[in-house]
Amino acid sequence: MPSKGKAPVDREVGPENEFYFQWHVTERCNRRCLHCYQSTQRTKELSTPELGKILTIMETALAKWNRRGSISFTGGEPFIRRTELIDLLEKVDKSAQFDFYDILTNGSLIDNELLILLKKASKLRRVQVSLEGSTPTTNDRLRGHGSFAETMKAIKGLKQCGFTVSVMTTVSRLNYRDISNILDLLKQEGVDTFSVERLVPEGKGKQLKDQLLTASEVRDMFELLYKLKQKSKTPRILTYRPLYCLVAPDDMHNGALCSVGNNALTIMPDGTVYPCRRLPIPIGNILEDGLFSIWYQSEVLWDIRNPANLKGKCGQCNLMTHCRGCRAVAYAVTGDYLAEDPQCWN
Repeated sequence: MPSKGKAPVDREVGPENEFYFQWHVTERCNRRCLHCYQSTQRTKELSTPELGKILTIMETALAKWNRRGSISFTGGEPFIRRTELIDLLEKVDKSAQFDFYDILTNGSLIDNELLILLKKASKLRRVQVSLEGSTPTTNDRLRGHGSFAETMKAIKGLKQCGFTVSVMTTVSRLNYRDISNILDLLKQEGVDTFSVERLVPEGKGKQLKDQLLTASEVRDMFELLYKLKQKSKTPRILTYRPLYCLVAPDDMHNGALCSVGNNALTIMPDGTVYPCRRLPIPIGNILEDGLFSIWYQSEVLWDIRNPANLKGKCGQCNLMTHCRGCRAVAYAVTGDYLAEDPQCWN
């Protein structure tokens, strides 16, 4: 049974009330995934007091904005900084401004001692692990030898302890035909939610630029996921991403606007702020500039907020109120974050 205080799997906050932070507490990682959006360069890591200061800055902004906060703690591999991360979780558990947080991990460092510590995390909504294939052959080609076995072990351990478990797959031409098989595997393991992210060819992932799905391949995959979502409720397939609304425009639970400039920011290990981790354009440093200056004065954010700035088919789309494409994919492929989403089939 889930430990007391665990947030239920379907707990979501509407974008009009939520402000989301993706917080990278480290860039260090014990994996070398082919599609990783990080480069080989590493930024410095902040001390425990500096991490606490960032949390206070977040709380102040949320209170001022009258928003409910949520965080995805990630890396690199966040459990490389286990002590610092657990300290942060304890602080957020006591915060009046945050409703829940997720942890995004490759699962390799999850052991019994860590599971015991995580059971005390009262606002932990779910733990997300990454899986790129239904077999070691497909998965380990992308994530490294032995990673499939480690990920499956982590899923089993988390489920046995009652945690809500999510799996995310980054899709490219190397694995997109395996989606149905991945879902079958996750159903057997009792995984709670499943999401698909399109490959963004940046960082190390630039080497896979020729493996980007075509627009028609993305369409076929999203249509398949939508059909599977209607047929089976376990795992619950999350379809809160740009382009999904093209599959079912009348389904209000399908698709969403990109969160960049609307209700989200990414915090890097040294305090640098990005609009999104996959849109690696520095727009300030939270310790030096604070959140108000960044949020209200960033030219990048204001560019993206104005739909009139969008180019190509995105600027002319009749679904602009539901989808404005992925700015990160546009930037990685064309160098212009206002360009049309190159994988849109509309």
